[in-house]
Amino acid sequence: MPEPGNPDSFEFEKVSLADARKMLDEQVKPVGGAPKAADWESKRAPAVAETLHTATIQWILKLPPHIQPRFLQVRYPRVANRLAALWEDVTAFEGFTDDLLTDKRGGRKGFPLNVATEIASLRDYHFRLHHKGMVAWDHVEW
Repeated sequence: MPEPGNPDSFEFEKVSLADARKMLDEQVKPVGGAPKAADWESKRAPAVAETLHTATIQWILKLPPHIQPRFLQVRYPRVANRLAALWEDVTAFEGFTDDLLTDKRGGRKGFPLNVATEIASLRDYHFRLHHKGMVAWDHVEW
């Protein structure tokens, strides 16, 4: 029993663990339940249909025929527009294409094989133009 007037003491009642758990479950209700995995689809802004810009079409036509991205421009015009805009900026273009071809977040679907192949071909062609004919693998130590 606690001593009267002693602020360091308190009364308690013996209860079973099951009764204590039931009491807590009734008093504490989680808000929204357990946290869910991120649902990126619902968080994305609705995609606005984008068409090829005139500058992108001109850029594509200047490329050698075997490098021109046929599938990319039809299926992903927004990406083609971005590639065309970054073409002259060596670092930005290489970084953007690397990001397109590498899954850094995990679980991404990626591009269809024909589109991924076109992006890789553009990346390789761009690298050769700006690095004196070298291929991207020439700087890797074996």
